[in-house]
Amino acid sequence: MVNREKVEEFCKAAEKAEQAAVDIVVVFDEGEIIQYHLESMNGKINVRLCQVKWKDNSPQANYYDEYEAYEWKYTEKGYLFLEEYHPPGFDGAPGETGFRVQPLDKTCRELNRKYVMPLGYALNNLLITNWDNQNYTELDFYDLYEKMYYMKYGKQVPYEANYGGAEYEVPKDEFEEVIKTYLPFSNSEIEKGTFYNSDNRTFRYRPRGLYDCEFPYEPYPEVISYEKLQDGTLKLTIEAVWEIRMLDQAITSELMIKPMEDGSFQYLSNKVIKSDQNANAGWYMPRLTEEEWEENYSNN
Repeated sequence: MVNREKVEEFCKAAEKAEQAAVDIVVVFDEGEIIQYHLESMNGKINVRLCQVKWKDNSPQANYYDEYEAYEWKYTEKGYLFLEEYHPPGFDGAPGETGFRVQPLDKTCRELNRKYVMPLGYALNNLLITNWDNQNYTELDFYDLYEKMYYMKYGKQVPYEANYGGAEYEVPKDEFEEVIKTYLPFSNSEIEKGTFYNSDNRTFRYRPRGLYDCEFPYEPYPEVISYEKLQDGTLKLTIEAVWEIRMLDQAITSELMIKPMEDGSFQYLSNKVIKSDQNANAGWYMPRLTEEEWEENYSNN
């Protein structure tokens, strides 16, 4: 954040129930702008926000909201979280918003964009599980096949999901090529962690459906520190920022990465670091077990 001192001064004043005000402007890649005007008075924070988008080369305000923050906090790590109250049963977007006030190191941001953000926390458990090339049974190769297929080819897997329990046979070479691009596992190790048919050399693949879809508001990762080891590998310390829980360290882990000379890379291991500030990774939904799949889809 640029000019973060003004926001820090505002937070200090708000904590003392003093009167203060500050504006925060968020600019998006597409040119969209959201301006937040915060006012502190009598221990409360009032929020006014206006969203501006461009149409026919002209800025147009298309959303306005005003509310008293139901809860707010400024963390030691430098995050300002605000919550707009929503009644029980509200089915719209969550009311929590987070701002990183203290700037993150430029190299950390670059490492995050290159190695971590493409995978993230959505629909996979690589960053929330302890694993290495000897102990990997908790990894879900089907989740990683979907995520890494997009990382490799820039498009979704060519197998349509539906709510009736779709099932496909993915050619051996296609499936293993995707996994082995980013993970250090052999063909036999991949086969052990999946349903592999040696007769026709295919992997059984069942896209997620109605009964194992995932909660949509997962955290996003931040690389907060890094270390380059003598063998060339990178050790990245990653923290999950979970806005809807107003947590900036929902999960902490150490991810080992092997960069290649051609610009590619492999994930080597992940170690979850326990902390009192960590939360349960409740956003992740495991895929259905064999028994659960049969119970839900066998009659379709």
